[in-house]
Amino acid sequence: MKVYQVAKTAQPTFQHEIWILFGKQLNKNQPDTEFKQRLNTVIDWLPIEKPKCLILQGGIICKNTLSEAQAGQAYLFNSSKFISAYRDTTSLILEDRSKNTLQNLKYTREYLQQTKLPLNVTLISNRYHLLRCSVMAKNMGFSTRCLPAEKEWHLNLTQVYKILLEAFFLNWYCTGRFVSQLLNNEKILHKIR
Repeated sequence: MKVYQVAKTAQPTFQHEIWILFGKQLNKNQPDTEFKQRLNTVIDWLPIEKPKCLILQGGIICKNTLSEAQAGQAYLFNSSKFISAYRDTTSLILEDRSKNTLQNLKYTREYLQQTKLPLNVTLISNRYHLLRCSVMAKNMGFSTRCLPAEKEWHLNLTQVYKILLEAFFLNWYCTGRFVSQLLNNEKILHKIR
C-alpha cells in the first residue's frame, strides 16, 4: 500500500541542491521510455531549480557496451534546453559502477563524502520506484526529497505489476536489514549500509 500511495501522490519537492537520477537498464545502449521520462524531468526542471550537482547513476548491465550513466548523459547533451541551463549552474557527475539501486546509493554517498558535499539530495525516478529509493537512501544517512518522472500517475496493469514487484523488493530489503540487525551480521549489514 505504501508503494502505491507514494506512486499515486508524489509531488515534486526540492530544497536540495544535489540531484540523483537513477539509471535504468538500457535496450541496445539506448534509454527506454521510463529512463527517458526520468531524463526529460531533469531537462524540464533544471532551468527552474538550478541544482549545483546532478549525479547520473548506473553501470553497464547485460549485453550493453554503454553504462546507463553514459547513455543518460548522451541523451541530456542532445537537448539544447538542458545544455543552456547546465552550462550556467550545474556540475554533472557520472556514477557508472553500480548494478542496482543499493549500489547506486552507496557509490554516490562515497563520492559525496569524498568531495565533502552534503547528503541532502533530491531523488529522481519513476513513481513506482521512489519509495524504495527513499527508504534505502534514508537508511544510508541521506536526507531526501523526491522528484517523480511522471507528471501524473495512471493505474493500469503494467503499473500494478511494477508496484507489486517494488513492494516485494522493498519488503526483501527491509526484512534482510531487520534480520541482519537482529543477528548482528556485520557482513550483510556492511552491504546494505
